[in-house]
Formats: sequence, structure tokens, C-alpha cells
Amino acid sequence: MVRKMRLALPNKGRLVKPCLNLLNEIGIELLGEDRAYIRPTTSPNIEVIFARAFDIPVYVEYGCVDLGITGQDLVMERSANVFNLHTLNFGACKMVVAVPKSSPINTISDMQQTIRVSTEFPNISERYFQSLGKQVEVLEVRGATELAPLLGLSEVIVDITSTGETLKKNNLKIISTIMDSSSSLIGNKLSYRLFEEEITSILDRLGKIGGVEN
Repeated sequence: MVRKMRLALPNKGRLVKPCLNLLNEIGIELLGEDRAYIRPTTSPNIEVIFARAFDIPVYVEYGCVDLGITGQDLVMERSANVFNLHTLNFGACKMVVAVPKSSPINTISDMQQTIRVSTEFPNISERYFQSLGKQVEVLEVRGATELAPLLGLSEVIVDITSTGETLKKNNLKIISTIMDSSSSLIGNKLSYRLFEEEITSILDRLGKIGGVEN
């Protein structure tokens, strides 16, 4: 017996509310207990899985879930081999390199020696600085990355920002943009064949509400 198609959504953070709103807009309502990680839906062949946004690319790549909504930045950080089915119109942000406002570093070119970089995105950061021929020591931190320069942990941070306000409040300046990111609907490559009807239906409904960009 073929199992239900699984759609993974973030279980916490800024993407939760827009993801749930999107689910309602395409006519899929959650059933079952509110705090359960696996929820049935009003679509008999679809169940929703709640997981960390950071882990969703891995769950999708390995077929534990068939579809997922997460940030493009997280897909790149995890180097996940998945289909990027559609870019959604929420969760827009950019990944930037920032330093204290008082720092003599104003561009990446000013980084003349091995410098410590604090970030939640060590893989993207390593690749970025290597591509520019810069030697860095990447320190992985989880949350409040802006704190690292204030406490002397590192001279540089790589972080996600939507408006730049948090960086400004912590006396940091942006010296480079690594990438733009947004939320995406991603899919497992085998699941796209197994659940073609369900996935096509979801994509059609997303297109009708204007909730995606191709």
C-alpha cells in the first residue's frame, strides 16, 4: 500500500504563519492535535510534517518527506539534491557579510589576513570566501550571530537579514551580499513520479492564487 504524500513545514520561526496561511489558501486544512509533528489533513492523500526549517532539505533529499517549504539559503547550506519546484512570495531575505561600524574593513578586499567569521551558515561561508581567495576561520554559532563581534569572538559575521535593522541596532555594517533568498517549495526527485497527481494539483493551486514565482 502506497503511503500518503508528506509535506514538511517549519515547526517554528518566521515562516510558520505564512506557511499555514498558504496551506489554507490552497484548500488544505490541518486535522488532529495542534502540537503533533505529523498531522492528517482534509486531503486524504496528504499529511503534513512539522520539522526544523534547517532539516527540511535533508528530509526531502532522502525521501522521508516528499515536499517541503524552507528557505533557499538552507537548501544551499545543506547542499541538498532536491527539485526547486517553486519560489514562494514570502520569506525574502539576503545573506550578507557584516562587520562592526568601527572596523577598518569596508569591502571583502580589505580582508588581508586570516580572519574569524561567525555564522549559522558555515558551508556557504567557506565556499564564498574560498571563491574570493580569502583565508578565514569559520566558527559555527546558533542564533544571535550579531553578538559575536560585540564579545570579540570574531571580526566578521555572515548572517541573514530582511531589513538590516538588527544589524544597525548592533552597530554592524554590511560589506557584501552573498545571495538573495526566499522560501521555496522543494521536492524529492523520486516522489515527483510517485505522487505526480498530488504534486501537480498543489502546483496548480499555488499558481491560481499567485503564491509563487516560477
